[in-house]
Amino acid sequence: TRRGRRVLSAKEAEVMELKHFKKAILPSPIHAKQIRIPNEFVTRFGKELGNVAEITVPDGSVWEMKLKKRNENIFLTTKWQEFAEYYSIEYGCYLSFKYEGDSKFSVVIFDATSVEICYPLKTPCTNEEQNKRCVTDRKMSEAETIESHGKHVKSMYEHAYERAEVAANEYNPKNPFFRSKVCKGRYPYAPSDFAKKYLKPDVPIKLQNADGEQWEVCCAFNMSNSMAMRIVKGYCEFHTNNNLSEGDHCVFEVIKEMPVVLKVTIFRTVDFAD
Repeated sequence: TRRGRRVLSAKEAEVMELKHFKKAILPSPIHAKQIRIPNEFVTRFGKELGNVAEITVPDGSVWEMKLKKRNENIFLTTKWQEFAEYYSIEYGCYLSFKYEGDSKFSVVIFDATSVEICYPLKTPCTNEEQNKRCVTDRKMSEAETIESHGKHVKSMYEHAYERAEVAANEYNPKNPFFRSKVCKGRYPYAPSDFAKKYLKPDVPIKLQNADGEQWEVCCAFNMSNSMAMRIVKGYCEFHTNNNLSEGDHCVFEVIKEMPVVLKVTIFRTVDFAD
């Protein structure tokens, strides 16, 4: 012991560390609705998690959020959007979660300058003097950390982007397929060999997401290559409904030929920002 407190063994310290994970908020509409629990954590503790998680915040509030399980992924969904709005969680913020067992987590929220937020309503800054001190400390900390934090977020986003691209390139379905990167203001590009065999201009096909939901779209010839095609009409609705972000990667796979149905597997940049 040290000053009456038991010193953790190396093994105990390692276990404690494994129970922590961080989530950075990147510029994606998907983070407004849900966040994914990192794969490393799911591998270790996923079997312990139920259908609902309890999230305890330093202000004493306890939030219940539904845990949505899809394949090997687990997401915090229901009430996440309300939670994010209440604590003003936006691009550049990050959250540090600690697993307490029995589907219960404690969380600490940091703003875009890496400073722990002053939590609303039940903030520790309870009187005018403390409140002024809190604001002053935050301003000093912002001046010291905003530049380095900006570089950190940019580096983290670039790393996540690269990991999403690698994952998409390593995914090779047995069915015919093509890959496409989500770019602002651009439609998915189907190469000429794929387009010639499976696509026709203005003939409806369907895009299907991982949940089995479908959207009808049409294709048109690519202006720079008369043999290639782009998915145009109806794609914007698919893009919006599936919360695609610039830098995401999609793999379009033929799962039915008459009429053509393309299953779209999405590799989201935000999912690789662990």
